[in-house]
Amino acid sequence: MDCFEALGINPTKDTKEIKRAYSKMLQIHSPETDPEGFQKIREAYEEAIAKAGQEDLSDKTITPVEEFMAKFKDCYDNFDKRIDENSWKELLDSDICCNIETGKEISDKILTFMMSSYNYPYEIWSLFNNYFSWTSKKEKLYQQFPKNFIDFIIYKITNKTYFRYDYVKNCQKGQEENFLTEYSKANNALEEYDLYNAKKSLEKAKEVCGDHPDLLILTSRYLMTNGQLEEAKSILSSVIENNEKDLFAYYYRGNLFFRLGKFNDAYNDYKKGLEIKPDFIDILYSIGKCSISLGKYEEASEYFEKLTDLAQYNRDVRVLLNSAYSFQLDDLTSLAEQNPDNIDLKFKLAKAYYACHKTEESYNILSEIEQSGHMNCEMYVLLCKVLYDSEKKELSYSTAFKAYELYPQDFSITFYKACMLDEYGKYEEAISYYDKALALKPDDAVSFSNKAYALNKLKRYSEALESANYAIKIDEYMAHAYKNKAEALLGLELYQECLAACEEALNIFVYLTDVYVIKMKLYSRVGQFDEALNVFNKAIDNGLKESSLFIQKANVLRLTQKYDEAISLCDQAIELDENSKDVHYCKGLCYFNKEKYKEAIECFESSIQKSENMGSSYYYKILSLLNSSNHKEALRELANAISLKLENVDRFYELKGDVLSFQNQYNEALEEYKKAIEIDPACSSYYYSMGYNLNNLSKFEDALQYLNKAIELDPTVANYFICKSHSLYTLGKYKACIEECDKALEVEPDYMPAFRNKAWAFYKLGNVDEAEKFCQNALKIDGSNVNLLYLKVNILRQKGLNQDALIVCDRIHEIDPEDQEIIGIRKELLQGSKAKKGFLGTLFGK
Repeated sequence: MDCFEALGINPTKDTKEIKRAYSKMLQIHSPETDPEGFQKIREAYEEAIAKAGQEDLSDKTITPVEEFMAKFKDCYDNFDKRIDENSWKELLDSDICCNIETGKEISDKILTFMMSSYNYPYEIWSLFNNYFSWTSKKEKLYQQFPKNFIDFIIYKITNKTYFRYDYVKNCQKGQEENFLTEYSKANNALEEYDLYNAKKSLEKAKEVCGDHPDLLILTSRYLMTNGQLEEAKSILSSVIENNEKDLFAYYYRGNLFFRLGKFNDAYNDYKKGLEIKPDFIDILYSIGKCSISLGKYEEASEYFEKLTDLAQYNRDVRVLLNSAYSFQLDDLTSLAEQNPDNIDLKFKLAKAYYACHKTEESYNILSEIEQSGHMNCEMYVLLCKVLYDSEKKELSYSTAFKAYELYPQDFSITFYKACMLDEYGKYEEAISYYDKALALKPDDAVSFSNKAYALNKLKRYSEALESANYAIKIDEYMAHAYKNKAEALLGLELYQECLAACEEALNIFVYLTDVYVIKMKLYSRVGQFDEALNVFNKAIDNGLKESSLFIQKANVLRLTQKYDEAISLCDQAIELDENSKDVHYCKGLCYFNKEKYKEAIECFESSIQKSENMGSSYYYKILSLLNSSNHKEALRELANAISLKLENVDRFYELKGDVLSFQNQYNEALEEYKKAIEIDPACSSYYYSMGYNLNNLSKFEDALQYLNKAIELDPTVANYFICKSHSLYTLGKYKACIEECDKALEVEPDYMPAFRNKAWAFYKLGNVDEAEKFCQNALKIDGSNVNLLYLKVNILRQKGLNQDALIVCDRIHEIDPEDQEIIGIRKELLQGSKAKKGFLGTLFGK
């Protein structure tokens, strides 16, 4: 078949058309489900591309990227190198892979190569991902490659396989790829219950390497599926005879025995498997079910308890754990009644009740044990959990503290105390106890992850990132650790890395709501509001419906000034969780922006009721009061906020200073700004406020000191230069005033106050032409500015243009009919008199 015919197009030299056709065919023939069909269309694609770009390549110079890919192909074609991690590391450590300019091109070239050459050990897939971060770039890769191909790549990276590539060395030389391809086809066919093609591929693979243990095990699985159980058992037993440490042979033979109802034989095989690999999830799951069938409920519970740690996001494990404990209940209840003094038996019963969500019964038993004075560490931890789940959080909190006093060296109690401190927002203390827990158990990933969470709450993002990375190093499948890492990266404004961490978390557990919230926050922060809304929709599509998602969507709508829609979203969030402080705050901001201050104040008060530490709610409540002209109440609220020592209390000192300044109480305002500076000496606006108020007190030299500091801290605020120019102007330093105005114009080229002050300074220097020029520039921006119009009147009078000056006077009178001064000036102009000395000497008045 012609290559173009295979791609379903007419012969063409248009490479874009060829690529589109190839991409379309990949939807039908994926490398995972139809490797044979895929290989054919891949060959057709390569031939079509070659024909489209036929040229004389004899004199073509090979590029560094082409040279690298040639080495890559050589490494793949040499099977010994292909399965050797060091060979790949040596190649991938090349500068060309790390170089920003070539790294992406290399990544894309490798992925393109993998579309036809994809048989690598799991360790090599992981290595590629370490270098190129494909899992975290999934969404971007979807835009460049067929989705099913990228899904295949992600699957290979994230799903650990134990296929023994070393044994393939025993295959016929040069036939390794054929064996791997046929094995893969057989495995896929068997997964899809395509027994015919599974059998055909097994036979072909057997011709190449018939004694490969994984092929023999796959053959036994085929026979089991086909009902040939004895034959399957015989093959698995022979594999075990050849290798008593063959984990998968024990596992599948155990499955076969379980299917036959030979639970003891299955149990024994699973036990053998656990001796080889104690944390093998599939065997723990199977032996747990087998133990239930054998009536070994307590042992089953132990297996499933272990599984909850290893597979913490698996719902089925929790269901089976609950089932194992439920089976125990009747027996344990009967035994406890027969042995009322047996504390261990009572505790087992309490654990079973708790696992079956019967918290009241569990609490009653634990209370009896506590009263008898026989509580140990494990019992106290369970009691704390029971109390917490029974909505007795304060009692759980105090019990954790009591237990710690008794057992300060117990890891579980120390860890639980840290968790309770977290719960109550005491993050500094929580961190100290997570550290104590880690001193007792240095490799506990959850402690590192929880510590990262607390550090994020304190905005100590660099430390949080370090702690989250420790958690991931210990447990690379902990979605919450990636979530906390993403939160830290968001705080550090490392947005690309934050998105990568979010993708890692969702690859592990797609139902982690907090990750969607972090992504929405990120996109909102960089102004990509449509992307933020798309993230919300994805979360909803996955069945998530939590208050935090609706709050974040409301924030997105608020930021795009869709306040009514945002308020509606807030109401939906309140229905889901009326105790959320954030939703009332968001709703309050919407009303604040709509200038509905009464409603805003009510929302901010609701937020404060949910959490007294909600500093932002206090701040905007006070602003709402000020905008409602309720200055006395605003000052009372400011005093209250300051007394509570809320986060960013310096902002409240600043705000109090602003209120006092508005009331012309400049000295009192200065005292508040000084307090703000003591707390945060790096905030430029506090120094500006000091300078501004000192100007109002005519303390211009003092003002300059503070304004210089404001500019030193932040030279990007035009108004700082303007305020300084006012100080210099009033001190008669007109040239220096002009220099500051020029600096302001460098920051904001059309900043009207800079033109205004510059015009006045030139006027004072006697340079009327320059004064007129900059006065005109300023009036183009604000033609109704009375201060500038007065200056223009003065300039025109000085130039003897009284008729023009009268026209400007009429304009001022039109703006302010009550202005008696302009009426007087107009009268003087009509009488032909000259301007008075010292007239219009201020910048901020007439």
